[in-house]
Amino acid sequence: MEHEIVGAIMDALPAPLLLLDVAGRILRCNTSATAYFGSDLRHQIFQFHFRKPALVEALNRAIQGKMTSTAHYQSLGATNHALEFNFCPLPAYSDSPLVLVVCRDQSRENRVERMRSDFVANASHELRTPLTTLSGFIETMQGAAKQDEKARGEFLALMKAQAERMSLLIDDLLSLSRIEVDEHVEPRELIDLGMVVRQAESLLRPIAKEAGCEMHFDVAPDIWVKGDANQLGQVANNLVENAIKYSGRGKRVDVAVSRQSNDATLTITDNGPGIAAHHIPRLTERFYRVSAQESRTRGGTGLGLAICKHIIKRHRGRLDIVSQVGMGSRFTVVLPIAE
Repeated sequence: MEHEIVGAIMDALPAPLLLLDVAGRILRCNTSATAYFGSDLRHQIFQFHFRKPALVEALNRAIQGKMTSTAHYQSLGATNHALEFNFCPLPAYSDSPLVLVVCRDQSRENRVERMRSDFVANASHELRTPLTTLSGFIETMQGAAKQDEKARGEFLALMKAQAERMSLLIDDLLSLSRIEVDEHVEPRELIDLGMVVRQAESLLRPIAKEAGCEMHFDVAPDIWVKGDANQLGQVANNLVENAIKYSGRGKRVDVAVSRQSNDATLTITDNGPGIAAHHIPRLTERFYRVSAQESRTRGGTGLGLAICKHIIKRHRGRLDIVSQVGMGSRFTVVLPIAE
């Protein structure tokens, strides 16, 4: 009866749990542990299955010192899980002390921490570049070009461009931060996707004209989705503006809104240089650029597609990217239709 109660309690708890005797034999393995490790570990020897000295030492400390001991374990192979094992000695049970092992997967926490560190490092680097440029121009204007009116005018124009780049980068960083805060909250407002895209069209026509790029819109009426109009407008603006920038003079950008079964689709097709296949999976990473120098020359911050990805994720949609070098690119936003 007691064995059944112990088993029921272990199975009711969400964390992977193992119950060991003093020899390290696994007496019980709850449902979560079986699912997590991929097999029932009962009757196996803990030290043989998890071959890491730190775990064995922690188990021995728990048995001998009768106090909770902790150790960490990094699994190998494709899963690459980071686990924390807590060894908790239990009071004598059937004349034999036992140890309860509580496992906690820290993989997501470690991954988030790495992403945070990378993000801070990248953001610092991106801000440092224009700051260094500004400092150099100011130093030159205070020294060698102090009395040179022509050079001062050129430097001031370049300094203004660098200041605008920093301002744009800060705006994108703040925008990305706000989007991530609300990413788990699904929008409820009914939005006509075609209207959102038409608004983007009116804003981008002057940019396309200046770039010498032709735009063609094919927008079906009454394509309704649940969404945030401002955020979806930001997606349309970012994707179409990117297509204009990278297409080049004399090229054409096609923008279409249509319904495909139960999905609304926004498709942007350009005739630009295209993107090599190995870059495509990483395009929506923060600060990832196919060509960093070209992106900066065109005024990009490296955050536009990351912002699009998080907005689309909040809207329970997906972003499909198809491209081939020399053949242009096609970006398709797929969102669920609101009935």
